[in-house]
Amino acid sequence: MIVDTLENASRYYMIHPAFEMAMDYLDQFEGSDFKAGHLELSGSDIFVNAMDRPTTPEADTIWEAHESYMDIHFLVEGKERIQYAEEGKMSIDVPYDEAKDCTLFKGAQGLEVAVPTGGFAVFFPGEIHRAMMADGEPSGAKKLVVKIRMD
Repeated sequence: MIVDTLENASRYYMIHPAFEMAMDYLDQFEGSDFKAGHLELSGSDIFVNAMDRPTTPEADTIWEAHESYMDIHFLVEGKERIQYAEEGKMSIDVPYDEAKDCTLFKGAQGLEVAVPTGGFAVFFPGEIHRAMMADGEPSGAKKLVVKIRMD
């Protein structure tokens, strides 16, 4: 997992050839141009899921991990909480679904991930996380999740 700001993004370009493309997209993104939906930056190898929805009470959120894609979370507007969990403290709730590239988990409380304003959080394949959790009362949030194929 990585948590940092866009101004430091170049430190991580060596992670994957598409990482620079993803960071350039986020850096140039104008919040006023936000449109919920799916945008392919390079076919199914790198794409963006743009969400405009309310955050969810913690008890109603799900733990997930992916096998094929890296997630880059970037909050455009609103407030959310994100948590990370250690694999050894979790158990599989719903086995891996290849079509959704997702395994769902249940288990212990996670560690809070403090993403700074103008920042991003990266979750690598296998890293268990949950996002779009309400920070207090549920409220609206606009968020981009860039997905980069790692396999």
